[in-house]
Amino acid sequence: MRLPYPRSFSSLLLVGFALVTLPLLAGMAYTAVVQERLAVQTRQSITLTVKVTRTTRQLAEDISSLQRAAGQFYVLQDPQLRSGMHEAHESIRQALQNLRAMPFGPSNTERIGQIGQREAVLYAQLNDPANVGLRRFDSFATEFSTLGRLADQVAVAGNAMVEGQAASLIHRAHALRIVLLSQAAAAVLLSLLIAALFSWLLGRPVRQIDQAIRRLGAGDLQPQPRVQGPIDLVFLGQQLDWLRQRLRELDEQKLRFLRHVSHELKTPLASLREGVELLADGVGGKLTAQQREITQIMRGNARDLQARIENLIGYSRAQRQLDPLVSSGVDLATLLDKVVRRNDLALRAKHLRVVRSGHVPRLNADRGKLDTLFENLLINAMRFSPEGGSIQIDLRSADGVVQASVTDEGPGVDENDRAHLFKPFFQGSRQPPTAAPGSGLGLAIAQEYAQLHGGEIQLCDIPDRPGASFCVHLPLQPGLQAVGANAVATATTPATSVAATPAATSSRCELPGAAPQRNEHADAGTDPDAQWQPTQPSDEASP
Repeated sequence: MRLPYPRSFSSLLLVGFALVTLPLLAGMAYTAVVQERLAVQTRQSITLTVKVTRTTRQLAEDISSLQRAAGQFYVLQDPQLRSGMHEAHESIRQALQNLRAMPFGPSNTERIGQIGQREAVLYAQLNDPANVGLRRFDSFATEFSTLGRLADQVAVAGNAMVEGQAASLIHRAHALRIVLLSQAAAAVLLSLLIAALFSWLLGRPVRQIDQAIRRLGAGDLQPQPRVQGPIDLVFLGQQLDWLRQRLRELDEQKLRFLRHVSHELKTPLASLREGVELLADGVGGKLTAQQREITQIMRGNARDLQARIENLIGYSRAQRQLDPLVSSGVDLATLLDKVVRRNDLALRAKHLRVVRSGHVPRLNADRGKLDTLFENLLINAMRFSPEGGSIQIDLRSADGVVQASVTDEGPGVDENDRAHLFKPFFQGSRQPPTAAPGSGLGLAIAQEYAQLHGGEIQLCDIPDRPGASFCVHLPLQPGLQAVGANAVATATTPATSVAATPAATSSRCELPGAAPQRNEHADAGTDPDAQWQPTQPSDEASP
């Protein structure tokens, strides 16, 4: 089910910000309301404390005033002093009325009632004319003492009520703090969850577009999943899919062009090679030494041209995986020796020697594709090797993997070329000045064939070696018969064999190698070097 995205990426971003801040705003509003309630309760508690304290103190003072005024009246017998008694009596009644309105407990409410009753009886007795002049004022001391004691008890109860109010406020404040902390944690957690959700919603279409771009960069032109998200990103995904389709059309056109050109060139080339072979066989007459040398050069260049055409066809077929692997037991050392002998003429032209060392178990692989793979690497090394240099081929196996390295003494690979080395038709920046331009397909085909076998080719860095070193890693299936140690082969060509003409030195030229990988491939168990005398040049065409 498609999620209801907003119409644009910016709208989705704004909605995300709004929803993330919503729990925080709600938490702030709740905190403000709760704090306001606590403030109201605090004000009420303070007001009640003031009233209780003031009223209980006023009650005690009014009882003292009543006692003092009554004492003066009974001593002086002045009728005007009755007003002082009346004012104290009314003040006591008002204080008791105020105390009854306060939240005292039942026992204190009853005690307040007793104070009112006793004070009313005492006031009536003090105003009774029968008592004035007949009773001594000292006879009322017990009643005043009882009223004072009851007033003190009410004051103590008021203080206890005030302390209870203060304790209640402290408890509420503590509970409120816990609630606010919990609410803040919940709001933050909810905001984080919403932020994570919108981060996923915002990143999902971006990740889909990034994945599609990476697949295009890796050469995967298959249909990609549809981008889901805001309309502007969906439109961007559609544009990216249009680009994929366009690249796929261009790739198909390129492969179709390669097939057509390759097949168109093979027909006249076959006639040209046949004519050269007839001349070399002396059909048109016996050749002089100079004519035979020219014929050999023409034969080599014809073979070189055919190899380039076969490379075009092979790369096209490898790209579409039209040729399945034909597995058989392959002795890699023997295969490499055959590849070296097949290119003996080109090696002689540049006075190069090939040194092979190491041994590996027999591979279960496609012999023809491995032959093409290593011949392309050897031709590449020959192209960039200096006059009179050497090419090192090392074999070894470990952990179920066979490694073969081909190392030349050329200028090496430029840092800017390493990332593009195995791309088809790529020509490195450090090209030999005297060599004809290569097709740029040799390493690309070698990499394709290595990957068909589940392996790969990497550019290895070898200390104290100025040239490029290509390491081929091929999986070795268990249970294969191991091949005995192979003697180290050194192909030494005499300096006087063939002159290094531009035509000869350009045979099977390819581009330099790929990204650097540190690799120590010296095999401690290799056999001592043994000299190998090259055979006569073979007329066998390279694949």
